[in-house]
Amino acid sequence: MERYKFLYEISRKALDEELDRYKKLDEKAGRFLNILSITIVGYTALINAAYSKVLPFKATSISSYIFLLLSIVTFIGLFSAGARLFNSIKLKESPRVEIDHDVNLLVEQEDLITIYNGLALSCQEALSLARTHLKEKTNTLESAYKEIHFSACALCATLAVYFWILA
Repeated sequence: MERYKFLYEISRKALDEELDRYKKLDEKAGRFLNILSITIVGYTALINAAYSKVLPFKATSISSYIFLLLSIVTFIGLFSAGARLFNSIKLKESPRVEIDHDVNLLVEQEDLITIYNGLALSCQEALSLARTHLKEKTNTLESAYKEIHFSACALCATLAVYFWILA
């Protein structure tokens, strides 16, 4: 009986740890989204400030066209990263061990070894589902991070062109 109790306890602990990792990824996505929102507002303010220097376009000034192109690419990257972050934090059914009528019947009709075994199997099924959700969330966050990195590079290039225009 001790082996089945141990199996249940270790299965339950593994499930709890996986759910904790899931929660930490949601928190990280929220922080990324906050930073991204602030960045979009700041970048929009920069574009508004640069408007009078960059426009009107001069036929000989390719730097204005480069600035405009980089601005568009940066905004697309920022909004795309935001969409991925929202996708990563969307609500999904949380994996859990079901305590329902079947479990009540199991407790009433079976011995303790069978109960521990059944609960351990339920934890392992929930753990498998949690790992699948966690893998999807991790992939989405990694993709969003890459887009944020790309957008940061494009933003730096936009700033460089802006200072080039000012010079």
